[in-house]
Amino acid sequence: MALIRYVDRHSPFRKKLLPGDDLLAVNGVPVRDFLDYMYQTALGVTDVTILREGKEMSVVLSEATEDPGLDFENYLMDRQRSCKNKCIFCFIDQLPPAMRETMYYKDDDFRLSLLYGNYVTLTNMTDEDMDRVVDMKVSPFNVSVHTTNPDLRVKMMKNPAAGKIMDQLTRLRDADINLRAQIVLCPGWNDGEELDRTLKDLKSFYPQLSSLSVVPVGLTRYREGLEPLRVFTAEECKAVIEQVEAFAQTCLEEFGTRLVWCSDEMYIKAGLPVPSFDDYEEFEQMENGVGMIASFQRELEDLISFMDEPFTRPIRVSSVTGMITQDLIRNAVTRLQEKFTDLQCDVYAIRNDFFGPDVTVTGLITGQDIISQLKGKKLGDYLIVPEVMLRDGMFLDNRSVRDVERALDVKIRTAGCDPEGFAEALMRSARR
Repeated sequence: MALIRYVDRHSPFRKKLLPGDDLLAVNGVPVRDFLDYMYQTALGVTDVTILREGKEMSVVLSEATEDPGLDFENYLMDRQRSCKNKCIFCFIDQLPPAMRETMYYKDDDFRLSLLYGNYVTLTNMTDEDMDRVVDMKVSPFNVSVHTTNPDLRVKMMKNPAAGKIMDQLTRLRDADINLRAQIVLCPGWNDGEELDRTLKDLKSFYPQLSSLSVVPVGLTRYREGLEPLRVFTAEECKAVIEQVEAFAQTCLEEFGTRLVWCSDEMYIKAGLPVPSFDDYEEFEQMENGVGMIASFQRELEDLISFMDEPFTRPIRVSSVTGMITQDLIRNAVTRLQEKFTDLQCDVYAIRNDFFGPDVTVTGLITGQDIISQLKGKKLGDYLIVPEVMLRDGMFLDNRSVRDVERALDVKIRTAGCDPEGFAEALMRSARR
């Protein structure tokens, strides 16, 4: 049901539509979900049909509007579709018990690819769904491919529908829909010759396929009863990078774009420097951890070049980060200290004991690991915590910011994950 939650005061439907009305159609076309709603409103709305207290009603405007000003109880305006796969590398299957319920929900809703940029596998899409995507020209469409070998994809995802990937991608390409793809790489499964095959197959979808990321599998210590997997060694990461970069070079020479990139994590695991800022072109795969370090470094230098606000007092603070970004954050602090000599900031890289040491990203650090590893340390005036560690003020282990403050006897300041957010947290602490 598309229940209206709010009608904007500037909406032409103000006082004509009410909270609690169920939107049935726009311009006479039935609304199944937000895709229909967005498509129809983009064409200009002249009339809507609603259900109010069991009675169907039509509301007609004197002139069309592109902004009905409506907000709905359910942002999808429909039931969310869950994942039907049982991927061998699924991170949710590796979560410990007794976390909050929402952590265990597996979404694989193709509509969220448009709404939030989620990567979807296409395995639960019906022919009707595909027709809608094609008819509406939904772009960009983000696809978790992993492998183009149909038998291997079925084996990795444990879903017979997974073998249709090449046909599905071909249909989307032929409809001139912009595609972005990702590969979660698992040692001994879809690497080596299989990766060569996947890269070659996906190359054929250019220019509709505009970018592709290769990301190493992430494993927690909670894998009992799951398919045996391991992480890549440093030498294996180097080999993957060489393989991908060689392929990217051929794409650059042929198309003028590298087309495929390894994630920053792959370079860090290999002990290699990440590519330069310009190598990442449009940064389309940023949400997959591709180019985040290069972007952060460039933004930091740009920020420092025009920052001139002095600290109002000498300040000593501490900051936490994940193991994978410790060098990045320490270098950022060093650059800031060169400009602001009254600033002292100790950076603590938190080992992930909760999920396991192979999990190194900042966003999966828990409150209990911060407490156990910083207990008894002199943390200064404030402890700066990246916002990405928190969901509604709570860490993933259900400890609150206040819980950590009490345990460590220090006030916490949250910071955005970009240089501006981090610098602003420092400035805010100094001004206070």
